[in-house]
Amino acid sequence: MTYLFLIHPYMKFWKLSLIMILKSFLFMKFSINLFFSNLTMMMGCDILSLFMILLVIFIISLSILSSKNIFKLNYFFFLILVLMKFLIFLFSTSNFLFFYVFFEFSLIPMMLIILGWGMKIERMQAGMYFFFYTMFSSLPLLYNLIFYFYFSSSNYMFLNNNIILKNFFLTFFFTFAFLVKMPIFLFHLWLPKAHVEAPVSGSMILAGVLLKLGGYGLMRMMIIMLENIYMYSNFLISFSLWGGLIISFSCLNQIDLKMIVAFSSISHMSLLISGIFSMNKLGLYGSFLIMISHGLTSSGLFMLVNIFYERTHSRSLILNKGMMNISPNLSLMSFLIISAGMASPPSINLLSEFILSYSILYMYLYFMILMFFMLLISVIYSMYMYSFNQHGKLFKGMYFFKCIYMVEYLNIFLHWFLANFFILKSEFLILFY
Repeated sequence: MTYLFLIHPYMKFWKLSLIMILKSFLFMKFSINLFFSNLTMMMGCDILSLFMILLVIFIISLSILSSKNIFKLNYFFFLILVLMKFLIFLFSTSNFLFFYVFFEFSLIPMMLIILGWGMKIERMQAGMYFFFYTMFSSLPLLYNLIFYFYFSSSNYMFLNNNIILKNFFLTFFFTFAFLVKMPIFLFHLWLPKAHVEAPVSGSMILAGVLLKLGGYGLMRMMIIMLENIYMYSNFLISFSLWGGLIISFSCLNQIDLKMIVAFSSISHMSLLISGIFSMNKLGLYGSFLIMISHGLTSSGLFMLVNIFYERTHSRSLILNKGMMNISPNLSLMSFLIISAGMASPPSINLLSEFILSYSILYMYLYFMILMFFMLLISVIYSMYMYSFNQHGKLFKGMYFFKCIYMVEYLNIFLHWFLANFFILKSEFLILFY
C-alpha cells in the first residue's frame, strides 16, 4: 500500500503533463529545416528552437521523476507546468517583444519554487538574488528593444544591423541581460545561491534550461549586433575565459557537492560566451552543442548529488565518502555522468569543446592557453569530485544507507544516454544557422 501511495501522485501528474505537452504541440508541426517553418503571426520554429523545446520537455520530465519527496505536490506540479508552458512559448515565438515577455515571466515560477521548496532559511536571500539580478539587468534591454523596434521590425526574420546601435551603451545593454542570465563572471553570485537552496528539480531545470536562455537570446540578437560587437569581442572572450579559469580553480576549493556542480556550470557557460563572440559559424555551432550537452550533464549531476543528500542529509564531501563500498552500481553511474560532464568520448560535450577550440583559435591564437588550462582544471575537479566521493574510509553513519530506487538509476542513465549517443546524429545540430 505504501508503494501505491507513492505512485499515485505520479500517475495523476503524468496524465496532466501528457495533455499539456500534446496541447503545446497541437498547432505546431516541427520539421528539420534550416529556416523558420510553419510560421503564424508570432510563432514559428527552426532547428535551434526545436531542440531547445525538446530539451525543455526532457529535462522537466526527468525533474518530475526526481521529486518523490516534495510536499504539496499539486502546487509544485502546477508551477512546473506553468514554467514549461512559458519556456515552450519563449522558444517558439518569432517576435522579440514576446520573447522578452516570456523571458521575464519564466522568472516567477522558478523563484516561487526556490522560495516554497528550498532547502534552508537562506532560500529567501537566494530567491531575491535570482530575481533582482535578472530583473535589473533586463530592464535596460526593454528600453533598447522599444527604442530599436520603433525604427525596425521586431520579427526575427526582419532584423537588420541598424545605424542606431552604433552607440556603445545601446550595444552593451543589448548583451548585458543575456550575459547575466548565463551568467558571466562577476555577475554569477546569484547562481550558486539559487542552486544550493533550490530543490533538486529546481536545480535540474535551472541548470538544464534556464541558463540557456542567455545563449539563445544572444544567438537571436547577433543579427543586430554583428558589426557593432566585433570591436569588443576580444575583450569579452578574454574576460569570460579568465573568469572561467578563476571559477575552475574555485571548484577545487569546494567541499559542497552542489557548489562544485554549480561553479562548473559557470565555467562551461564561459565557453558558451566565448563561442558566441568568436564571430564565426564554428563558434555558433559549438555554442549550440554545449548548450545541449551541458543541459543534459549538469542536470544529471544535480540528480546524482540529490541521491547522496537524501541518504546522508549532507552535501559535504567529508561525510559522503567511500560510496563504492556501499553501492558499486551507484559508483558506476557516478563515473558515467561525471565523465560525460568533463567531456570524455563519446560525449557530445567533447565535440562541442573541439569546435569551440577551433573557433577561439581562429579568433586569437593565445586564447588557446587560457582554454587549455580551463579544460585541464575541469578534468581535475571532476576527478577530484569522483575520487573523493567514491573512495576513502566509510563514515560510520553510512551503515544506515537507504536502498537506491530503480527510478533514480533510470534518471541518471537517461541523462547519460542522450549526452553520449546524441553524437551519432550530431549533424542535425549544426544545421541551425
